[in-house]
Amino acid sequence: MKRFKKITTLVFAILFSAGASLAQQTYHLSGPVEMKVSGTSTIHDWDMVAENGVSGQGQMTIENGKLSKISSLSLTMNVESLKSGKSAMDKNAYAALNADKHPKITFQLTEVISISAAEVKAKGKMTIAGNAQTVTLTVPYQISKNQIKFNGKHDISFSQFSLEAPTAVFGTIKTGDELTLSFQTTFSPKN
Repeated sequence: MKRFKKITTLVFAILFSAGASLAQQTYHLSGPVEMKVSGTSTIHDWDMVAENGVSGQGQMTIENGKLSKISSLSLTMNVESLKSGKSAMDKNAYAALNADKHPKITFQLTEVISISAAEVKAKGKMTIAGNAQTVTLTVPYQISKNQIKFNGKHDISFSQFSLEAPTAVFGTIKTGDELTLSFQTTFSPKN
């Protein structure tokens, strides 16, 4: 009988430890982070980059060195953390994005479509200037030292979010409607 109890205890210990190694874990956005918005205008192409003012977290599971599950994921970026290196352009962009009323751009994961060994395909709600739209993203990822690194890009437009593209110099310089969002993020386990 004692031997049966020892074997039963050992089996439970093995099952518990195997289950614990697959447990979902909370991850938070850690450095380095780069969010970039790229577009065109009647005089030149432009970029605005945010390296600060970005936060995020998620519930994810790594199994055998690969991402196996994402239960939740959210990102928040302060609009005014986007910088072009030109203060007049930044001011026009913040006005176009209604930064005074809607100071944050957010992404909230709503559905994971698939996870492969190298990329995630998912849907989420992106909110810009108070306008929410569902977007579908295909994002490459890498696992390195228990960190999850996402690196991707996605095309959107001002009109998709019911926004007018910025203009300058009494409307003689016009920004194109199409934008590309690029991102490099690293999520680390939350202690």
